[in-house]
Amino acid sequence: MILSEKRTRGGISSILLITIAAAVCAPLLLWFRNDPLLALNVFADARYNAELSYQLTTLALAALMIFLVYGLTGRAGLSYLNLRRRDGAIRPEPWIGIKPKPNETWKNLGFNFAIVITLVTAVVIYFQVVHGKSVSLNLFPGIPLILLFALVNAFCEEILFRFSFVAVVSRSGYSPYVAQGLGAAVFGVVHYFGNPGGIVGVLMAAFIGWFLAKSMLETRGFFWALVIHFLQDVVIFSALFME
Repeated sequence: MILSEKRTRGGISSILLITIAAAVCAPLLLWFRNDPLLALNVFADARYNAELSYQLTTLALAALMIFLVYGLTGRAGLSYLNLRRRDGAIRPEPWIGIKPKPNETWKNLGFNFAIVITLVTAVVIYFQVVHGKSVSLNLFPGIPLILLFALVNAFCEEILFRFSFVAVVSRSGYSPYVAQGLGAAVFGVVHYFGNPGGIVGVLMAAFIGWFLAKSMLETRGFFWALVIHFLQDVVIFSALFME
């Protein structure tokens, strides 16, 4: 009984600590977006330089978060970074229409949602960023940088706002809905000031935060969270760099 109580107190403390860390990272990202730690001047286009400076700063934050998670969970927590685990049983969520068929697994659900979420993001970004404006995009270095920035941004945000909660909550023995709820809440709030933004951005980001945390928990891996987020960010960076 005493050991169980110690584990519970320790688990709550770990969850509280990782929640504070992620909550601090959210405004830091907004701050670094306007005032990154580095001010690089590599490209002729100022937008590329600003994004490169920001992405390198967020990589440093992501590295610190990985070290914090390792300190709280050990190797068990880091196992959620596995990119080879792409399959797993789907926990039904009838309230949003996730009712898996007997043979349906995350290989099916991940692929289907990757398409749907990317298309929805494209529509919202078009009306929030692109609609009514003249657009153009340099093939080089524009497209390679879009892919690079999308990958780095997806990785860092998944580390800060998904992996952190999933690893610590799972290790602490609490309900997966705790990790999904925290991932949805923090990611949703920070996107009020992001792209997509406003109330629509909050609702979209909260759902995606919830869903990608679910993908990590049920596959015990990083693959679908990274891929779906990457595809979203390709759409977003394409729109931003075409302004």
